[in-house]
Order: sequence, then C-alpha cells, then structure tokens
Amino acid sequence: MITDEVIREIYKKYNKPNRKKEDLNLDYFVDLLKSHHEITVVPPGEVIIGSLEEFNPFRRFLIRSLTAVLEFDKIIAFVFPNHILFLGKDDETIRVHIKPEEKRGFFGRLFGRR
Repeated sequence: MITDEVIREIYKKYNKPNRKKEDLNLDYFVDLLKSHHEITVVPPGEVIIGSLEEFNPFRRFLIRSLTAVLEFDKIIAFVFPNHILFLGKDDETIRVHIKPEEKRGFFGRLFGRR
C-alpha cells in the first residue's frame, strides 16, 4: 500500500527530470502495462494511454517530463514534478496524485517567493 509518507518521499527524491531516457526502463514497464491500459510509446518521445478518454489530460505525456518510473507490488508509478500517475499492473485502475502546494512562510508571502 502506498501511504502519504511514501508519496512525500517520492516527490522529495525524484524532483528533477531524468537526463537519460534509458534509466527509466520505459520499454519494460510499457510491456508490463500494455494488456490492461493500452499504453504505447510514440516515436517523438510521447507516451499515450489508450484506455483513457480522448480529452483526459493524463492520456498523453512527454517522456522528457518524467522524473522516474517506479514499480511497487501491484502498481507502476509514473513520477512527474507535480503529480504521480499510478497504473495497476493486474487491472485497469488508474489513480493520480497531485502534489499539494507548499505552504509559504511570512516572508515568502510578503516577497512572493516560494
């Protein structure tokens, strides 16, 4: 089970996009998820999840925006700087976690910094 603590650690550890596409091991994960999610990689560097509706904002994403792809017991997590897309390995479940906005202190609010 993925808890809030695990999600916080994922955001903390994988906060920058991955420089090498090979480090993501995307081909392995696409083959693993293909049967339940109709996921494909389009040559210019885009991933499309065919099981989602056409106008769903999470249907397509650029590979260069991925920070990591993580495998858990029953879930594969596609990690981005501002959200995590969880896809079930054994079923069609898809969950999205949106990163909460960080609380700003007094000076951050005063001077507009985060």
